[in-house]
Amino acid sequence: MYRIDRQLYNIYENDENFQALRKKEEKVKEYGNAYELKETLIKRMMTEESMDGFFIFYDNFEKTWYKMNSTEIRIDECNTIKEQLKNNLKQEGKMRSWFTVAVDEDIYLSLFYKKDRVALYGIISLQDIENEIQEKMGKNRNVVISDMGMILKNKELVEKLQLNEVTKKYSDSFYQTIKNYQVYGCRVPNTDLWIYSVYKMNLWNIMNIQQLLLLIITLISMCAVVYMYSFVRKQVAVPLRHLTDVMNKIRNGETKTVPQIDTRFYEIQDINQTLEKMINELEKQKMLVYEEIIEKQKAQMQYLQLQLKPHFYLNGLKTLNALAMENQTEKMQELIINLSTHLRYLLQSEREVVPLYMEVEFVDNYVKMQKHITGRPVHCEITMDERVKNWKVPVLIIHTFVENSIKYARLGDSRIPLEIQVTASYLATENGGYLDIIIQDNGQGYPEEILQEINGETVVGKRSVGINNIKRRCDFLYGEKAEYSFVSYEGALSELILPEKEKKDECTFSG
Repeated sequence: MYRIDRQLYNIYENDENFQALRKKEEKVKEYGNAYELKETLIKRMMTEESMDGFFIFYDNFEKTWYKMNSTEIRIDECNTIKEQLKNNLKQEGKMRSWFTVAVDEDIYLSLFYKKDRVALYGIISLQDIENEIQEKMGKNRNVVISDMGMILKNKELVEKLQLNEVTKKYSDSFYQTIKNYQVYGCRVPNTDLWIYSVYKMNLWNIMNIQQLLLLIITLISMCAVVYMYSFVRKQVAVPLRHLTDVMNKIRNGETKTVPQIDTRFYEIQDINQTLEKMINELEKQKMLVYEEIIEKQKAQMQYLQLQLKPHFYLNGLKTLNALAMENQTEKMQELIINLSTHLRYLLQSEREVVPLYMEVEFVDNYVKMQKHITGRPVHCEITMDERVKNWKVPVLIIHTFVENSIKYARLGDSRIPLEIQVTASYLATENGGYLDIIIQDNGQGYPEEILQEINGETVVGKRSVGINNIKRRCDFLYGEKAEYSFVSYEGALSELILPEKEKKDECTFSG
């Protein structure tokens, strides 16, 4: 309606043909102006597609040109419409105003401009207005048009909702709910026409497709949230709480078994299985600790059995008897002191480690005692770094190798003295300080089968019992952090490298 008004007003103000028709002209010229004005309006109808038809009254409203859109206005209604428009002119209706034209059941709206001897009408079908409103609103709405209180369509609906009474309360527009209907009324500016959009309130009318989809998605999401809460509670929260209870019972010593957990989550099942494996491994570790303690006690007993050798002390007593018969009192006293010092050191076997200097003094005493008992010439040179003097080492760690040299080293001639070198030095590394102990003699060296045994894994056997005993005790004290090496190089050469701290789980052997 606004577009039609704009088109007609533009012609009313600016079109030369319209202005020319205001005055009386020659018939031919007047006809030509009317024709040109008609062609201009036809072009406007085709380009803007606003008007469904138009009428031109000229020559003091006696002559007429018109054009109708046959798809919107029936041709047989044109004369009836023309007569109604003429009557409107005779009534000197208000210019630039809309009024209704009714032909049978078809209703049209007409807007006119007139000046002097010429008048111009634009026609639009009420059906066009209804279709456009429904198209723009996107819903199936009822359209009602009222002209000065006269209802042009849907009279039953208007009477049901009493729209005329409601409209009197407003001047321009209103939006109101009436008996489950949503009503929007708007008065066309500068006219007495009211246009109403009426639709019944229900889900399909209130909501468009996008809103309905959003509502459906929201409902589905809410259901999904409820389901997910139930699912997570059953499959995650309850199994985790059960798993926590089992762990607390295990911590308090109330149980040692891990029951199966009913859940679909592989991760929780994996945690449950891992916990079960950990409990089993802990039980195994306990057994290993007990076995290790027993093994340690066995090693200590074996250590005592190795050192408290009856024949060694019998030889010492025989030597004392021989010295007594020869009346060598000083040598007897010296041997007795040596034996007592030897026994005192051995009888402190409950101590796993001793300061290095005590082990060195014990070895020196042992070598001196051997001179009296065996009569074999033995020279033992001991070199000790001051930095490792108080280093804690396993009991008999040096004595075992010195004793082996005295017992097994063969030089081919008994008059050749046995030379033993003992060196204790400090090694600085990136991982801390180490004690390096080297014992070497000038004998024939280790037999090949003995080297294979003592350089291999620590075993309990009949050969190399003393060395294997040392290695086992180092296992208890240092774990895998200690290193050792046994070779034959100008005699038997034994090297032990011990860490600075005797931490049980931080020691290592390497050959």
